[in-house]
Amino acid sequence: MKRLMSGFIAALLATLHCGAQEARSYVLVQDGVAKASLVLAATPSKAAQFAAGEIQHHVRLITGVTLPIVQDGEAIDGIQIAIGDTSAARKAGIVASELGPQEYVVAGVEGGIILVGLDSAELVEVVYDPANWALGANWPGLWEAQATLYAAYDFLENQCGVRWLNQTELGTVYDERTTLSVEVETGLLPRRPFFAYRDTLGAVGDNVSQYDRYTHLWSPQDEEFQAWDALAYAGTRQQYAGGGFEAARAKLSQLFLLRHRSGGSPARCNHSLYGYYARFWEKRPGQEALFEEQRPEYFAKGYEGEPPQLCYMDPGLVKQVAQDARDYYDGKSTAKEQGIFWNPTLPNPFPVEPMDNSFYCKCERCQEYLKVHEQGSNGLYTNGVYSDYFFQFVNAVAEELATTHPDKVILTLAYSSHGLPPSFEMARNVQIEYCVAANRSPFSTDYAHELEVLRQWATLTPTQPLYLWLYYTFPLEQARNGKYHCFPGFFAHAIGEQFRFFADQGVNGMFHCGWGQEVEAYVTLKLMVDPRLDVEMLLDEYFKGLYGAAAAPMKQMYLAMEKTYVDPALRLEKGASGPGLAWGRLGTAERMAEFQAFLDQAKGAATTEREQRAIAMFEHSTWSYMLQGRASYVERQKAPIPTVNVPRLAAVDGDLSRIDWSKAAPLSESWYVRGGSQLSERRYSGRVAHDGEWLYLELIDHCPTEKVVVSPGVFPFDDWELFIARQRDLPYRQVAVGPTGSIKVLSHGEVNWRRNVVIEEHGVQAVSDTSAPDQWVTRLAISFDDSLAGGRPEGRIFLNIVRVINPALAGEGRLGIDTWVSHCTVHEVDRLGELVLQP
Repeated sequence: MKRLMSGFIAALLATLHCGAQEARSYVLVQDGVAKASLVLAATPSKAAQFAAGEIQHHVRLITGVTLPIVQDGEAIDGIQIAIGDTSAARKAGIVASELGPQEYVVAGVEGGIILVGLDSAELVEVVYDPANWALGANWPGLWEAQATLYAAYDFLENQCGVRWLNQTELGTVYDERTTLSVEVETGLLPRRPFFAYRDTLGAVGDNVSQYDRYTHLWSPQDEEFQAWDALAYAGTRQQYAGGGFEAARAKLSQLFLLRHRSGGSPARCNHSLYGYYARFWEKRPGQEALFEEQRPEYFAKGYEGEPPQLCYMDPGLVKQVAQDARDYYDGKSTAKEQGIFWNPTLPNPFPVEPMDNSFYCKCERCQEYLKVHEQGSNGLYTNGVYSDYFFQFVNAVAEELATTHPDKVILTLAYSSHGLPPSFEMARNVQIEYCVAANRSPFSTDYAHELEVLRQWATLTPTQPLYLWLYYTFPLEQARNGKYHCFPGFFAHAIGEQFRFFADQGVNGMFHCGWGQEVEAYVTLKLMVDPRLDVEMLLDEYFKGLYGAAAAPMKQMYLAMEKTYVDPALRLEKGASGPGLAWGRLGTAERMAEFQAFLDQAKGAATTEREQRAIAMFEHSTWSYMLQGRASYVERQKAPIPTVNVPRLAAVDGDLSRIDWSKAAPLSESWYVRGGSQLSERRYSGRVAHDGEWLYLELIDHCPTEKVVVSPGVFPFDDWELFIARQRDLPYRQVAVGPTGSIKVLSHGEVNWRRNVVIEEHGVQAVSDTSAPDQWVTRLAISFDDSLAGGRPEGRIFLNIVRVINPALAGEGRLGIDTWVSHCTVHEVDRLGELVLQP
């Protein structure tokens, strides 16, 4: 809480490692003989039991010696390591229950070491067996109080020198020795992780079994992922050849996250109001139990079919959402029962966030409010066009909730078109989770803007915690959607700069949408606990720990890749996207040769089987992905781009009803699945003509029209999307046409190289016909004077045509994308087809 935080950031950072205090020396193991015992209370917490197991396990790894675990009061030899709410802790004046959330103490006292923190009161027996991880049971959950375990990990890292670099068999590193002596500071000042909310698995919930998939460039079904997997868990697979491997694998991921203190105090927010369609619009298959009654007044007006948003000026909606919040806090209904798809649970604050689009209500009341409170668009992704409109609704819900529950809060996102702070103060019981969409794009024009917006939010919300939504999902998400390989988004040093800034702004924690790759994962996990750590030190820990004698060239390769990814000069204002950017500008042949040279040096320097195995894992997880991306790009560059001679017809001034389509030139009926040369199984046809003033297109999708879905905002499906320009580069325009003939036109790169700028006067006309059961026919007239960035064409136009298909019709479980030009998807203007306009 900035207000609380900004005043004691310096003090809190000092407590993380307590500065230069007096320390005591202890010998835990001497010449292979145990000189210490692990002491637990008679009824220890789950965290204390687990902590004792972890310390015993790691000391055994380091020394080969097993320290005994005994109960408080039993006779011991040597010193005691008192874990949890023990008599030794109480004698030192530390009562666990009096510590704050996530607080713990690591202290040296006479006769031993104290490790104690505030833990969950649940008292059950923990099953902790390093010889058989699959049997593990009753382990602390990521979101439950477990500060004694935090104390144990602090001790293992800072006193015993253990590091957990990744979740695999090679990830735990330490120096073997027969004598283990430590120095522990005597101060009793409590410590805690700097950020209270540390959400590593945000986009996959708490499914730790998905962690490997979450950090990987390859998908689990890919051969290279499986080759990496075989190396990463060779011993584990052999141990569990008869069954239990997946359980053990999940436990290794859970261990890794626990060891890095992932979790804390949950504050997840996401689009929470989708459930209102199943509750108050109409009964939905599979969700019949959610339906309460039809309340059309709750929903946005002015759209065809199902409204894309709710009406955020409706007083009844305010009362309903506030009542949902009351029922959530009172335990009368769960988020799942309210239709919130990601099912937050207490103590997570109650979320209020609209649907993921900007198609807001067009009723008179809403439009009048928007006219008065319109902030205007800055042309950037994070803007405030709808900030006043949406946040007035959030305030109204929060104020209604406060009439009966003054101590309860509403959590909401500051996101996209409501990303900027509003022109008024937020209600005192509203918490903000600000979406930093460009955090993994420090080269972009949006980056500095979004950090400045964070500063504004920190100033505006001085009495409530402030959280972040970070987008580690890019650039991999775009690559997977486009079916190409991205240049990996390595950005460790930018993470360090960001986390120091986050700390300065008093941020309380963060949700991660996407994760990794492995180096970024390690750096981020460490900085969530202590944002002052030096990134260079962390990189040295990672590369030396994992690659040993081969560390130097492996780190050099990473730094060269990182420098390439974050260099704004390689992302020129007039720029490519997709594979053209990834491998035409970043992963060029020359740079790939440079990277290969580093890798060859590393392979030559590796002296042990472990080092060789770690390098091989990198080759399968990352280098093979890059090599294939580069090879696919080379193939892409060789692939032909269509050219069509477009006949000139008699002028009809854009009147589509007067076109003689029999005289138009046919488009190729070979269409491609996005990103490659695979022919689409769907059937399309089209024709094109011009009259000197207008371009005319007829596009036909031979599909069951009953399955075509109308989107109120045209995007995201079903639609035809045309990418049209005077050249194969910026600037260009994107024309989208839906099944009803609705049109949306966006400009890319015309003014200050801004993208996604809505064009209202666009010079495009369209008619659409879905009356036939087996074909959707769309016809367009595109004005040469008004529809092309830069003005009239000079004898030719460059064009790609994309069919975006709803998931049910595509049969892919996600949006389908088919393209007229091969080896591309949306926005890849370097492969626009050529239309030669006949005189």
